[in-house]
Amino acid sequence: MGRIVRAPGDFLAGVIFVAVGVASLIIGRGYRLGSLLSMGPGYFPRIIGALFTALGLAVAIAALRSDGERLEAWRPRPIVLITASILAFGFCLERFGLIAASMVMLVMASFAQQGRKVPEAIGLAALLTLIAWVVFVKGLEMPLLVWPEFGSDR
Repeated sequence: MGRIVRAPGDFLAGVIFVAVGVASLIIGRGYRLGSLLSMGPGYFPRIIGALFTALGLAVAIAALRSDGERLEAWRPRPIVLITASILAFGFCLERFGLIAASMVMLVMASFAQQGRKVPEAIGLAALLTLIAWVVFVKGLEMPLLVWPEFGSDR
Protein backbone atom coordinates (compact mmCIF):
# COMPACT_ATOMS: atom_id res chain seq x y z
CA MET A 1 0.00 0.00 0.00
CA GLY A 2 1.42 3.39 -1.04
CA ARG A 3 1.23 6.81 0.49
CA ILE A 4 -2.19 8.35 1.06
CA VAL A 5 -1.02 11.76 -0.18
CA ARG A 6 0.86 10.95 -3.36
CA ALA A 7 1.65 14.58 -4.30
CA PRO A 8 2.36 16.38 -1.00
CA GLY A 9 3.30 19.71 -2.63
CA ASP A 10 0.01 19.87 -4.50
CA PHE A 11 -1.89 18.76 -1.41
CA LEU A 12 -0.30 21.53 0.68
CA ALA A 13 -1.11 24.09 -2.03
CA GLY A 14 -4.72 22.89 -2.02
CA VAL A 15 -4.94 23.19 1.76
CA ILE A 16 -3.55 26.74 1.62
CA PHE A 17 -6.10 27.69 -1.06
CA VAL A 18 -8.91 26.26 1.07
CA ALA A 19 -7.65 28.17 4.13
CA VAL A 20 -7.50 31.47 2.21
CA GLY A 21 -10.93 30.82 0.70
CA VAL A 22 -12.56 29.98 4.03
CA ALA A 23 -10.90 33.03 5.67
CA SER A 24 -12.28 35.23 2.87
CA LEU A 25 -15.75 33.77 3.34
CA ILE A 26 -15.59 34.37 7.09
CA ILE A 27 -14.31 37.94 6.71
CA GLY A 28 -16.88 38.76 4.03
CA ARG A 29 -19.88 37.30 5.85
CA GLY A 30 -20.51 40.51 7.79
CA TYR A 31 -20.74 42.65 4.68
CA ARG A 32 -23.79 43.18 2.47
CA LEU A 33 -23.69 40.88 -0.57
CA GLY A 34 -25.81 42.87 -3.01
CA SER A 35 -26.49 41.56 -6.52
CA LEU A 36 -24.58 41.13 -9.74
CA LEU A 37 -25.80 44.52 -10.99
CA SER A 38 -25.39 46.25 -7.64
CA MET A 39 -22.49 44.58 -5.86
CA GLY A 40 -22.15 45.18 -2.16
CA PRO A 41 -18.87 45.22 -0.22
CA GLY A 42 -19.23 41.50 0.59
CA TYR A 43 -19.71 40.36 -3.01
CA PHE A 44 -16.05 40.16 -4.07
CA PRO A 45 -14.70 38.49 -0.87
CA ARG A 46 -17.44 35.86 -0.97
CA ILE A 47 -17.08 35.05 -4.66
CA ILE A 48 -13.28 34.88 -4.43
CA GLY A 49 -13.55 32.87 -1.20
CA ALA A 50 -15.87 30.35 -2.81
CA LEU A 51 -13.64 30.05 -5.89
CA PHE A 52 -10.48 29.63 -3.80
CA THR A 53 -12.16 27.01 -1.63
CA ALA A 54 -13.40 25.05 -4.65
CA LEU A 55 -10.03 25.28 -6.40
CA GLY A 56 -8.21 24.22 -3.23
CA LEU A 57 -10.46 21.20 -2.77
CA ALA A 58 -9.95 20.19 -6.40
CA VAL A 59 -6.16 20.49 -6.13
CA ALA A 60 -6.03 18.63 -2.79
CA ILE A 61 -8.23 15.79 -4.06
CA ALA A 62 -6.17 15.50 -7.24
CA ALA A 63 -3.05 15.25 -5.06
CA LEU A 64 -4.47 12.10 -3.51
CA ARG A 65 -4.71 10.45 -6.94
CA SER A 66 -1.61 11.55 -8.87
CA ASP A 67 2.05 11.07 -8.05
CA GLY A 68 4.22 14.06 -7.23
CA GLU A 69 7.52 14.96 -5.67
CA ARG A 70 8.11 14.92 -1.95
CA LEU A 71 8.33 18.26 -0.15
CA GLU A 72 11.74 19.71 0.54
CA ALA A 73 12.75 20.54 4.07
CA TRP A 74 11.68 24.03 5.22
CA ARG A 75 14.40 26.62 4.90
CA PRO A 76 13.92 29.59 7.23
CA ARG A 77 16.20 32.04 5.38
CA PRO A 78 13.83 32.79 2.45
CA ILE A 79 10.79 33.04 4.70
CA VAL A 80 12.51 35.40 7.13
CA LEU A 81 14.09 37.60 4.43
CA ILE A 82 10.93 37.93 2.31
CA THR A 83 8.81 38.72 5.36
CA ALA A 84 11.38 41.21 6.69
CA SER A 85 11.63 42.90 3.27
CA ILE A 86 7.86 43.43 3.12
CA LEU A 87 7.85 44.87 6.65
CA ALA A 88 10.80 47.12 5.74
CA PHE A 89 8.92 48.39 2.67
CA GLY A 90 5.89 49.24 4.81
CA PHE A 91 8.09 51.02 7.34
CA CYS A 92 10.11 52.98 4.74
CA LEU A 93 7.42 53.99 2.23
CA GLU A 94 5.89 56.94 4.10
CA ARG A 95 9.15 57.96 5.75
CA PHE A 96 11.63 57.76 2.87
CA GLY A 97 9.53 57.44 -0.28
CA LEU A 98 8.93 54.87 -2.98
CA ILE A 99 12.47 54.81 -4.35
CA ALA A 100 14.21 54.06 -1.05
CA ALA A 101 11.47 51.70 0.17
CA SER A 102 11.52 49.70 -3.06
CA MET A 103 15.30 49.48 -3.12
CA VAL A 104 15.46 48.30 0.49
CA MET A 105 12.72 45.73 -0.03
CA LEU A 106 14.09 44.35 -3.28
CA VAL A 107 17.72 44.13 -2.15
CA MET A 108 16.67 42.36 1.05
CA ALA A 109 14.36 39.98 -0.80
CA SER A 110 16.98 39.14 -3.43
CA PHE A 111 19.20 37.62 -0.74
CA ALA A 112 16.53 35.02 0.01
CA GLN A 113 18.16 33.10 -2.83
CA GLN A 114 21.51 31.59 -1.94
CA GLY A 115 24.51 32.80 -3.93
CA ARG A 116 23.11 36.21 -4.92
CA LYS A 117 25.89 38.78 -5.44
CA VAL A 118 25.56 42.37 -4.15
CA PRO A 119 25.97 44.12 -7.55
CA GLU A 120 23.40 41.77 -9.09
CA ALA A 121 20.94 42.45 -6.25
CA ILE A 122 21.38 46.23 -6.52
CA GLY A 123 21.03 46.21 -10.32
CA LEU A 124 17.88 44.10 -10.23
CA ALA A 125 16.43 46.27 -7.44
CA ALA A 126 17.19 49.45 -9.41
CA LEU A 127 15.48 48.10 -12.54
CA LEU A 128 12.37 46.94 -10.63
CA THR A 129 12.24 50.22 -8.70
CA LEU A 130 12.30 52.14 -11.98
CA ILE A 131 9.44 49.98 -13.27
CA ALA A 132 7.44 50.58 -10.07
CA TRP A 133 7.98 54.35 -10.39
CA VAL A 134 6.90 54.35 -14.05
CA VAL A 135 3.81 52.20 -13.40
CA PHE A 136 2.54 53.68 -10.14
CA VAL A 137 3.70 57.31 -10.16
CA LYS A 138 3.74 58.17 -13.86
CA GLY A 139 1.29 55.66 -15.36
CA LEU A 140 -1.39 55.39 -12.67
CA GLU A 141 -0.62 58.83 -11.20
CA MET A 142 -0.81 57.52 -7.64
CA PRO A 143 -0.01 60.20 -5.06
CA LEU A 144 3.01 58.43 -3.59
CA LEU A 145 5.93 60.08 -1.88
CA VAL A 146 8.82 59.38 -4.27
CA TRP A 147 11.65 60.91 -2.24
CA PRO A 148 11.88 62.02 1.41
CA GLU A 149 10.22 65.37 2.18
CA PHE A 150 13.38 67.42 1.57
CA GLY A 151 13.09 66.46 -2.13
CA SER A 152 9.41 65.64 -2.41
CA ASP A 153 7.90 64.75 -5.79
CA ARG A 154 4.32 63.79 -5.00
